[in-house]
Amino acid sequence: MTPSVRLANIVDNWLERRLGVPLSAAGTGALTVVPRPESGLASGAAADAGITVVRLNDRSLIVARLDWVEPLTHAVSDLHPDLLFTPFGSFELSRITLPDGVSVWGPNWYLMADSDSWPRLSDDRARAVTSVELAEVDFDLFWHCFGAGSLAAFGVFQEGNLVALSTVKDRGEPFMEIGVDVAPGAQSSGLGRAVVSAAGTWILEQGRLPLATVAPFNVPSTRTLRRVGLEYAFTEMSGVAGPFRMPPQPIGRPLPDAELYDYYPAWAMNRDIRPRSDLANQ
Repeated sequence: MTPSVRLANIVDNWLERRLGVPLSAAGTGALTVVPRPESGLASGAAADAGITVVRLNDRSLIVARLDWVEPLTHAVSDLHPDLLFTPFGSFELSRITLPDGVSVWGPNWYLMADSDSWPRLSDDRARAVTSVELAEVDFDLFWHCFGAGSLAAFGVFQEGNLVALSTVKDRGEPFMEIGVDVAPGAQSSGLGRAVVSAAGTWILEQGRLPLATVAPFNVPSTRTLRRVGLEYAFTEMSGVAGPFRMPPQPIGRPLPDAELYDYYPAWAMNRDIRPRSDLANQ
């Protein structure tokens, strides 16, 4: 399912404000690199550490700081967009950006909705989370949620313990973003859908539109977001200050009882990957 024409036009306008360049600059079936504006970006502009890469239908665009434009243009000159918007693409782009302390993360999918596509599902298990309760949340556990500065939060509590959480932050008119996590052991029980539904309905009640982002390896979250009415809009990769961040293996199962096996032997695993906890010392 793709966004309605009305929602697609809203997405286009929002993206242009974030990128600071018109989408007409994007190549059709090819990769175009343009310099990003150094000033004058609208509210909600991409905090991209120097590079943002978007794939919208058959249009692809790399917006990067001026000194990266030439080497990036050379790097993608013979690269098909289908190759770029993969982990391979993040490695290749990071060859240009890492010497300046920036890595490229992605691809991430952006899913969005409006009042027509949102089913307004109701689940009594989800309730608003107070600011006092939010201050006590372990964000090492609920690490896809936004914490301090969240505009709203919704949770499911079981025996007094928070087991599912969604939070909302502003992404610039007209969108607000939903972050969601379900505690280990409480997954596959519809709790994620319950708190995302509550957050999205709240956003619509504020006269705004919901969005969420998810990485392709996160199968359970992608299923949850689609089930509540969020529709795929575009793919994005973006610069992140700091060392290169590796995505995990795919998570989830094709069927609840499906057995999963590593296709590759242990010796083929990437032993150069350091644990996430080491980032705290960077």
